[in-house]
Amino acid sequence: MTASRPPAPGWTPPPATEADGRALVLYVDVDDQSWRTSSQRLRRAYRLLRAESDREACELIRTYGDDMVAVLLDIDLPGSVLDGILLTRILRRKVPAQALPPFARNLPSLDVPIVLVTERPESYSEVELRRYGGDRVMAKPVDIGRVTLAVTEWHLRR
Repeated sequence: MTASRPPAPGWTPPPATEADGRALVLYVDVDDQSWRTSSQRLRRAYRLLRAESDREACELIRTYGDDMVAVLLDIDLPGSVLDGILLTRILRRKVPAQALPPFARNLPSLDVPIVLVTERPESYSEVELRRYGGDRVMAKPVDIGRVTLAVTEWHLRR
């Protein structure tokens, strides 16, 4: 018989339901393996919405944008009209409205961190991605600690 050990200091059990007060994060990624790995980690602290395309992302932003605390965007979005960088520029109002595809028009303004995720973070300049409106670049699979740090830093700057 093994003795039951007390949890580590600061440990809290995973939430039991989706409506338990966890902050809402949108994760836009077509890669199922990356999604599975990252979502297992992130669900410990966040409610997650997943979009597998630019169109889905725009629709979820219209529906849930006011409740989101962060957006995680894959830089490469195969099969989409927009990639993560262009979608970031649109969300930050850096693209003229007349240049937008119809599904990306009239999106609500998001005042949340946008984290660009990629399998090749060394291929991108963080300075350049910040100019486009991104707040951070992260390697896949996404690390919960780095996401939480990005969200915390964002809100501390406000």
